[in-house]
Order: sequence, then structure tokens, then C-alpha cells
Amino acid sequence: MTPRVSGALLLLVLFALLATPPLATAAATGGVPAQQTTGTPAPVVENTTFALQLQSNGDAKWTITDTYALDETETEWFRDTGEQFAEGDEAVWLPAFREAKDEASTVTGREMEITDVDRRYEVSDRKGQVILEFTWTNFAVVTDENIVVGDAFNSTDGTWFGTLTADQRFVISPPPGYGVESAPSAVNDGKLVFEGQRTFEPGYLSVVYTGEQPDTGTPAETPESIFSGIDSAWIGGVVLMVLLVGAVGYMFKTGYSDALPSVGAGDDDGDDSAGTAARTSDTAASDDVDAELLSDEERVERLLEENGGRMKQARIVSETGWSNAKVSQLLSSMDDEGRIDKLRIGRENLISFPDEDITDFDE
Repeated sequence: MTPRVSGALLLLVLFALLATPPLATAAATGGVPAQQTTGTPAPVVENTTFALQLQSNGDAKWTITDTYALDETETEWFRDTGEQFAEGDEAVWLPAFREAKDEASTVTGREMEITDVDRRYEVSDRKGQVILEFTWTNFAVVTDENIVVGDAFNSTDGTWFGTLTADQRFVISPPPGYGVESAPSAVNDGKLVFEGQRTFEPGYLSVVYTGEQPDTGTPAETPESIFSGIDSAWIGGVVLMVLLVGAVGYMFKTGYSDALPSVGAGDDDGDDSAGTAARTSDTAASDDVDAELLSDEERVERLLEENGGRMKQARIVSETGWSNAKVSQLLSSMDDEGRIDKLRIGRENLISFPDEDITDFDE
């Protein structure tokens, strides 16, 4: 079977499963007690919840819960069927997710496994639940700062998770200590909740989590607040001392032992003018280059040059029109290569050239 045929088959299987709860499947295959065969209808599923709990290593723990409304005559029947499920009945969900895992592994190129499978049921006088839990390894992409979710939902035909029916919901939860940097919809306490009936286009389910703790409402400390309790005259003395030591060290390094030059010396003005002219010349030359011919990294560097060597990450997203996920991964890669510096300030990232002074940044 070719990959494309396999993907098409998977979508058909999942559409069928979305409309066929586990107990209905058991009844259809004859794996039910005698009560069911005497004409008593099988309990009807009220709702199904797909819960995806991400782990910091990129694994995903899935919990699928089918909830049934029961009357007095159905409780014992449900208990017997629940026992069959807990003992290892493969009906419905697990085979479908195993096939989805194979599709996702093919598309992403990552080794994936379904492990730690657990089946159980819970029953009361009026409600019954069958619960399937398992771990899907390598579900998300983990970088130095972020966890990116999305590509594991892809298949060779688009996406294997494309539909929720009216009685289904899907919940994605971040790992402990991670906050949402970008998401396709509103976030509630770090969780994304999707209620049926709805469809998901390929690529829609894409979420980027950052390794920072979620915002607790406590304002982030600014440089001003950090030094607010220190005497300003003392700070000024320390700064002056550092400047003097640096100047003396520079003179000995370059072979000059005369007195320090005055602030308004002509040589200093000449050096600054030359540096400014060089930067202006470089910028002018870059203006002659078609933006379409630049790489993504060069385009970011050009934006930084046009904005004084530093920008907030959110503004780069706005200027380029790229997605938050793309910009985040691109900047992390450039930071690793030493092409930029990425500094976390509160809930935002400040991007600058490695040699750029950012102490007076007030954008």
C-alpha cells in the first residue's frame, strides 16, 4: 500500500470512529453479554474527550474518555463490557491512533512509539466511562527554549485529526512551567479547548510553548526598579571608576602613555564619523538589494539595521508577516549561531545584534 493510499484509509477510519463509540463497536462484533442480545439497546455515548498533556521532553500523554448515560438496567451490562475493555479489548481508539502515529512518523521523519497503554472503566448508577491512556513519544519538537506542537497532526493526505463531532471536545495542556507563546485560538489557564462540531485544516493545530513560567500578574523587574534602592551617587562613582580603568588599559594596550584625550578631541569625532558613515553606507547598499532575494536570516538582520540594531520579537512578526512559530524558531537558530542576541524581558523577547547596547531600549 502506498503512503497516499494509507493516509486516505486512515482518514476514512477516523471519520468512522468519530461516529462509533467503543461500546457500540463491541455490540456490533458480538462481544457483549446475553442481556444485549435479547433486544436491550446498548448505552449511548453522551460525550468524548480527547486530552493531550504535553511533557517537557516532547512526549504526549493522551487520555481518551467516553462517557455514557446509564439507567438501572444498563449498569451491570456496562460493567461487564468495561471489564472486557480493561482486559485489553482493542476496539476503536487504540488501533486508530497506532495508524495515526505511523503516518505522523513518516511525515515528520521522527521515530515515534505508542507506550504505557492503560485501559480502565468507571461506573456509577447513572454514568459509565471507559478511559484509554497512552504515551505518544516524540510528539512535539523541543528546542533550547520552546516546545513546538503541530507537525505530528500531519499525514500524507493532510491531517489525521480533522474533525470533532458535536459531542466531542479536544484539550491540549502544556508541560508544567511552560507558557503559551503562540496558539491558533484563545488560551484558558494555559490550555487550548476545542468544542465540536468543527473541522481542522492541515497545519491549524500549531502551538509554541516557551520555557518561561506563565504570567502570575506580578510585574517584571526593570533595570530602574532593580537599582531603585541604591544610592545614585555611589552608582555614578562606580561607573566613573570603570571608565577610567578602561581608558588607562586602552592607552597601555595601544602604546600611549600621555594624558587622556579630552571629550571633544578631534580624533574622537573623526572616528565616530567614520563608523557612522560605514554603517550608513552598508544600509544604503542593502537598500539596493531586492528583499525577495534575501534569506530569512538576512531579512531579520536588515530589519535590525533599519531599527537601530534592536527590535522586539513581536514587531519582527508584524514587519515580516511570518507566523509566531516560524519567527521563534528562526531567532532561536540565529541566537545559537551568534548572529543575534535574544533577551527575555518580562513576557517579550528583545532581539539585537551581539555588540548592540540595549541598556537604554525604551520601545
